[in-house]
Amino acid sequence: MICKAKTVLPLFILFSIGSINAQIDKKSDLFNTLKIKDSLLFEEGFNQCNLNQIEKLVVDDIEFYHDKDGITNSKQQFIDSLRAHLCLSGKNVTKRILDKASLEVFPLYQEGKLYGALQNGIHSFDQIKAKFSHIWLIENKEWKLSRVVSYDHHQEKNVTKSKFVQLSIADLNQYVGVFEFSSEFILTVRIKGNQLYGGSQGQEVAINCYDKHKFIDNEQSHDLEFIVDKKGIVTGLHMKGSGMEMTALKKS
Repeated sequence: MICKAKTVLPLFILFSIGSINAQIDKKSDLFNTLKIKDSLLFEEGFNQCNLNQIEKLVVDDIEFYHDKDGITNSKQQFIDSLRAHLCLSGKNVTKRILDKASLEVFPLYQEGKLYGALQNGIHSFDQIKAKFSHIWLIENKEWKLSRVVSYDHHQEKNVTKSKFVQLSIADLNQYVGVFEFSSEFILTVRIKGNQLYGGSQGQEVAINCYDKHKFIDNEQSHDLEFIVDKKGIVTGLHMKGSGMEMTALKKS
C-alpha cells in the first residue's frame, strides 16, 4: 500500500527548502535506484516521448506543481498535457538534461519503515534551467512518482554574439529553402536585400551568420546550424532556443 497522508506535501516542502544533512550516500542502493527511476522517467519517457513508460512510473493521483504552468493533479491530466504540448508529433523537441552532481536523495520513514524518498536536483531544457523536488513512494514494492514541484525556472545567460560574417548573395543562396521540423512547424528561409530571413506562420526574423553554416536571430534567442553533406549541399537545419532543440530536413 502507498502512504498518501495529507502531511506528505508540507513534509516535502520542508525537506526541499531546509538545510538538512540527512541525504544518503550517492553510492547507496536507494540513491542508485532512484537515479535509475529518474533516467527512465526523463531519458526514456520524457525525451523519447515514451508516454507508456511515464504512465508506469507515476501514481494515478500524481500532483505536479509548476511555478509557471500551474497545477496538474492526475495521471491522465499529466499524460494528456505531455501528449498535447510536447509530444504532438510523436517526438519531443525539448530535451531534458540532468545536472548529475546536483542529485540528492532523502529517505522517508514511518515508524522506522521506509515508505518513500525525496529526490532533489537541477536540470535544464536547452537554455531553461530549473530545480525539481520529487517524492517517490513505494506502491506494491515498486517506486512510483507521487508529488512533483518544479520551480526556479529561468533562462541561462547567453554569450552575446556581436561579430557577424557578411556573406555574398551567392553564399546566402545555399541556405535558401523550406525546412520541415514537423508537420506543424515549417521554416522558410529566404533572402531579402542582402540579409537572410527565416519565417514561419506569418512571422519572419533576420538571421545573422557568426560562423561557418551557423546563424543566430536578431534577438539572439535561437541558434541555427545548417546541416551540410560531403558535397557541401545543405540538407537540413538544427535549431536550439526557447527551451527547444530540433532538427529539420530540407524539403525544397
